[in-house]
Amino acid sequence: MRIPKPNFLIFLLLSAYFVTAVAAQKNDLTNADFKQLAGTAEEIPQMRLPNPADLGLKSKTAMLPILANRTVQKFEIPIENADDFKLMLLAPNGESWRIKLALPNANFFNLRQDGNLHGIERTESFYGLGDEQFPAEVFSFKGVASGVLRVEINTSESRSAGFLVVSSESPYRLYSYINTLETVRGNSVGLIASLFDNKNDAALAGNIRESSVRIETPNGEIVRIQMFDDGNHNDAAADDGIFGGAFVPTQAGKFVAQITAKGITPNGETFIRTGEHIVDVAANRAVFEGEALLKSIDDTRLRIDLPVRNLKAGQKVLAHAEVWGRDADGNQKAIAWIGGMTLAEKSFAKQNVLPITLDTRWLARSDANSDFELRNIRVQDSDSFTVLGTREIILLPNIELPGNLQRNSGGEITDEMRTGVRPVNEIETDAPGGKLML
Repeated sequence: MRIPKPNFLIFLLLSAYFVTAVAAQKNDLTNADFKQLAGTAEEIPQMRLPNPADLGLKSKTAMLPILANRTVQKFEIPIENADDFKLMLLAPNGESWRIKLALPNANFFNLRQDGNLHGIERTESFYGLGDEQFPAEVFSFKGVASGVLRVEINTSESRSAGFLVVSSESPYRLYSYINTLETVRGNSVGLIASLFDNKNDAALAGNIRESSVRIETPNGEIVRIQMFDDGNHNDAAADDGIFGGAFVPTQAGKFVAQITAKGITPNGETFIRTGEHIVDVAANRAVFEGEALLKSIDDTRLRIDLPVRNLKAGQKVLAHAEVWGRDADGNQKAIAWIGGMTLAEKSFAKQNVLPITLDTRWLARSDANSDFELRNIRVQDSDSFTVLGTREIILLPNIELPGNLQRNSGGEITDEMRTGVRPVNEIETDAPGGKLML
């Protein structure tokens, strides 16, 4: 497997565009408070959901969890690429940790007090995790022999947990990802990992000897699962270097999954790598069912109500769909994409619907004139962007263009077509400078 080159910038930008930066929002929102966005048929490929395999993480480190209030926690760490091997301690109050270390085939010593006697340089620095920088205590090893490093950390006098980070400039990295964007309670969530050379993105077969996942659930429970390269665990073919495992979340909330891979590099050095993933799990899967309903909003806009199950009335979500139709020659034509923030509503039929707006000027400028339908419909959580549900196609009732619109193939695209009509009410905030909810 090659590590894919992600091309999902527009998707991320759009997601960010939906979210207001205000600190507080009024609680009586209606769909009149939201803009509905749209774009051209040419933009549709960029607006589709990215392949989960494109959203993975590359890691050249191993982050080993350190628990608070423990007497002795022991670690055996392989020294890989000894010329630039480093250990880092990440903890808000790690100065009270008592740390002993033993070099290969040697006795233990106090790392902070006596490390310099063994060619170990201590510095203070910062370590980047995502967009954040955290204070780090760094121990750099110079000329250390290859082998296994033994570390003992006593945190009995500290309430601070943290991490022991193992790092080197080895070219061999771990690539890992979650195999689905639809992380909903009861759905299987797969985790995939492979080793690759930074100069060649192809997965290296035979180098990972064991791989596992440590999962912390929202209620603090720790679950451990094994990963396999047998072709039966979301891992492509057997013995291809790609490991897979899966779990089924039984509760909603934030799960923390840490993949650990151990093995031998092509250079014959023992390695350890970890990859950390946050999995936002939604409570229920949204299910689109029934036929779409159309209502006229004004001279140019239609409201499309999509019947949906498992969304509560008033629940705020992101909706997206592609508009397609058939031209005079019978060919299927992409017309536009539509979407935006929306609230599920209770309809007169006592079922919940998801409203989405279509400006019919998109139809007027298209060659399509019949058999209109929505494709690749999706609904996402408005905070985590977790995909709650999808539907491939929903047929639309026959649409007659308003009398004030004339067909104008390739006609002008206005700002109002792209960003909708300005909401009637502005979002109120506790602080000045409130913004419109998009």
